Amino acid sequence: MASILREVFSNRNILAIGSTNMLYQVFNGLWELWWSLYLLEELKTPVLIVGMLAAIQNTSQILFQLPGGIIADRIGRKKVIVFGTALRTIAPLLMFFAKSWQMVVPGLILNSMSSLYGPAFNAIISESLPKERRGSAFGAYRMFTSVPQIFMPVVSGYYFDMFGLGRAVRYGLLMFTGAMIVVTIVRAIVIKETLVNSGTGKTESPLMGKDLWKTFRNQPRTIYAMLGVAVVGGFAMRMTWTFLTPYAINVAGLTKTQYGMLQSLAMGISVPLYLISGMIADRFGRVPMILLARGLGPFDSLSLYLFKDYNQLLMAYGVIGVAGGLGGGRLRGGGYMGGPAWQALIADIVPSKDRAKIMGLMGTISGVIGLPGSLIGGYLYDRDPSKLLLVGSILEALSIPIILLFVREPKASVVDASEIR
Repeated sequence: MASILREVFSNRNILAIGSTNMLYQVFNGLWELWWSLYLLEELKTPVLIVGMLAAIQNTSQILFQLPGGIIADRIGRKKVIVFGTALRTIAPLLMFFAKSWQMVVPGLILNSMSSLYGPAFNAIISESLPKERRGSAFGAYRMFTSVPQIFMPVVSGYYFDMFGLGRAVRYGLLMFTGAMIVVTIVRAIVIKETLVNSGTGKTESPLMGKDLWKTFRNQPRTIYAMLGVAVVGGFAMRMTWTFLTPYAINVAGLTKTQYGMLQSLAMGISVPLYLISGMIADRFGRVPMILLARGLGPFDSLSLYLFKDYNQLLMAYGVIGVAGGLGGGRLRGGGYMGGPAWQALIADIVPSKDRAKIMGLMGTISGVIGLPGSLIGGYLYDRDPSKLLLVGSILEALSIPIILLFVREPKASVVDASEIR
């Protein structure tokens, strides 16, 4: 483990991206977990409108993921990352000054525009890691950058109980703005481009269709299956994730500090497992780790429905932490398209020259199909919050047979000129 950590963080890009990502996690963690509660209680936003705002945010992310991936494969990863990061210095200020849900919309859209650097971010990480130990390296990176997620939920819960919902969110947004200014400057100065011959491509439109679809059609069946998993799982998580905090506080009767402690417990177990799961994925394969993570995934939402006693929830969130740590591409394990084993498998299959655009296309397709998820979630929560958790858990479990039947390891890892050092 020590050898892997030294190898990973001796890389300039990984050190710069990892340290700035940790800073982002600290200050984003002060307010994001409680944002839906802030909309409901402070801005007096109807539940259905909260679902609509989540859909607007998802729509914006969908619109920019694919262009961001295509541009990153054309002009380079660094330029897209720096531009997208800079957008996140403006969005929280707009949200800070919002006095109603209508005024929140521009900030949400601008914040979502920054998602255009997501494919470039994933691509530059994979291209900066040692290929022969990519799963372990992804795990080491994820472990390092996720450390703030261990303590920030309980810190933010205490912070909210102390300052009150309104002031805590607004102060958090201001501090987040300052942090993102620092992050933008550091990434602009330190990050080194990894795309070979970036900026020398043809002048075709970044929204071209024929070549992109041809590239995607030529990918192995496993990429299609992973897209199916991302679609099913992403739809289910979009349904439930926005409403888990209101459910925990208003239905389950937890205090903000208690709910923050549950999140910290889950992440405290997940983070050490990132490196271990990456090492196991390198030795025994990516697919078993993805399957285990997705198999335990539905329990995340279901636990709040099944257990009302706080001690029982502590044990349940221990199991949730294991699912997140295995890194199969869930929100606690790296996002809809994230996680050490998940990212390593995509990097094994897709060549560097196509990697960002394929990641962007997968994110766009899963996002478009999952777009109604938050609206449906708001509708179900408004009528029966418990039914929302049940439906979301059952739906997410449908991704398990897709993995069992169609997701396979590549016979030989993809090697291209940009990865030969």
